This record gives sequence, structure tokens and C-alpha cells, in this order.
Amino acid sequence: MLKWLFEKKGGPVLGIDLGSSSIKIVELTKEDERISLTNYAIAQTKEEAVFNIGELKDEEIASILVDLINRAKIFSRRASISLSVEKTFSTVITLPAMPEKELGAAVPYEAQKYVPLPLDEVVLDWNIISVGNSKAPEIAAKGATDSVSPAGGVNGSSGEGISTIQVLLLAVPKEIINRLTKIAALAKLELMALEQEAFSLTRALIGNDKSAYVVVDLGRRSTDLIVADQGFIKMSHNLDSVSKEIILMELDRIVNLFQMRYNKKVGQCLLAGGRANEKELLEFLSTKLKVPVKVGDPFARVGHDQKTNDFLKELGPQFSVAVGLAMREN
Repeated sequence: MLKWLFEKKGGPVLGIDLGSSSIKIVELTKEDERISLTNYAIAQTKEEAVFNIGELKDEEIASILVDLINRAKIFSRRASISLSVEKTFSTVITLPAMPEKELGAAVPYEAQKYVPLPLDEVVLDWNIISVGNSKAPEIAAKGATDSVSPAGGVNGSSGEGISTIQVLLLAVPKEIINRLTKIAALAKLELMALEQEAFSLTRALIGNDKSAYVVVDLGRRSTDLIVADQGFIKMSHNLDSVSKEIILMELDRIVNLFQMRYNKKVGQCLLAGGRANEKELLEFLSTKLKVPVKVGDPFARVGHDQKTNDFLKELGPQFSVAVGLAMREN
């Protein structure tokens, strides 16, 4: 199993969210087991223009980052950078119980059925998230992006009662990894990790809560829907739409699909992203969706100067991915 995409490396870093209409940076510091906000910055374009890593040159993006970091007087250069849900692929697959060493061969073989690109064009990572029987030994699960090591029963030595293993599969095109690595180098950043936005969002908004949530990341050009349960992402879906009617239709579909597949109800819907505070959209979803809806607060577990309360209330949801990225290393 590759470690880079899932493994935490420790130490404080910046969380950098390269969005379609803005670039957000959050700097978090951990002291005495308390994570605090020490700095933040945002480069916001006009409504007609967008930051899009598919349209800007690497040098242009690096220049924006350098300028933003310098103007905000951010001194840390260790960074985790976001991978968009749209440009990556993740799914949960179910495999028969087998020794851990055999999973290393079984997962790539099974991945060929799901990943829409040749495997030699992607970096493939996977993470055991659950076993299919209550008699199974405990799994050392720490969170949606931590590496998970199965206890003795999964390797076949004491696995009586285990029938299946659920594996979270993540595939990232090498082209994207190479490009973001180059951008970080041009901006003179020490790249600690690349992480799919879905993992960052759930870490920032849900934390260690094991309940089932659906998170809606409301961008200016697209929408991401993520279902997390027991601290793990179970489903994710990108919508190339910002229509509230289409968002509602897909939310209903994905929530119903999750509830049928896992026989468990989604307890709450959390909104994030640049449109999360739009009153009309919030009221529409709250009225129509059969799940309680509220705006997520990525700074709920982050200490901060009280003078920033108004700012964080207004723009906080936009920083959800960046906060989750910075939390990764704390």
C-alpha cells in the first residue's frame, strides 16, 4: 500500500486550497494539544474570472501563491495542497477476507474494474475501512485519511467470522501530482501532502464524530457531494452544476443510495464552500431535503482571535478545505 496520499507525516503546515474561483490559505499552530489559527489569506477573483489550474500556467499559479503568502506575512513554507474531487477518483470496494499481504495484489487487480484510466497513469492508494462481520477483531482506524493497519484476524491467523473487507480506493492521475509538485517547487513550498478535498472537508467539519453526514461543497462552478460515516468517506460525487434543483435531486439520490446500501440514516447535511451562506439556497435545501441542513463551521475546533469572529462567520465555509488540510498534520 502506498503511504504518501493517506499517511500523516506530522508537524505544522499550511493548508492550501486551489479552488476554481479563489485560492485559500490557512496556517494552524498546535500548542498544548490545542490547534489555533495563526494566519489566513484569500485571493478572490471577480465573479466573471476564475482561478483554474487547468487554464493557468504553473508559473502563474506559483506567482499568485508567492504574492498571497508574502502579502499576508505568512512565514511557514510547509504545505499540504488540495486535490479536487472532480479530477480524482475514489470509491469503496468490497473484497473477500484475505491475508494483508495478498491485498497488495488484489486491490490493484480489482481497481482495474473501477478506475477510468489505465493504472500506469495514476497513483493508486487504498485504505481498509471496515470488515463485514461483528465477530471480526478490531481495526486500528484513526480517521478518514490515516493509514489503517488490520489487527491479527485480517491476516488470516484469527479471522473466524470475517467474510468481507471494505477498502477505500483512491486514484490520482500522475499528471496532476506532477503538476502540483512543480507548482509547489516554483513557489518554494515544502510539499508535505496532496489530499483529495473530500477528506479535508470531513476532517474540518465532522472531526471525530462517527455519525453519518452528507457534506455539500458549494462551489461557483460545480458542487461536490460527500457521505461520511464512522469517520470514513463512503461515497463522493461531483456535479458539474450549481442549480439548486439539480443539487437537491442528486442529494436525495445519494442519501437514499447510502441508506439502502448501509442500512443507516444520514443524520445531518453540512454546507461548505463559497455559496454556503447564500440564504435562499440554505432555506431551499432546509425545506426540501429530508435531512436537517446547516452551514458547517470549520473553525469550531480551532482556537482564534475573537476579533475575527465576524470574518469567520461570513467566509469560514470557504476555508473548510484549507482548514482540513492544515489539520492533517496537527
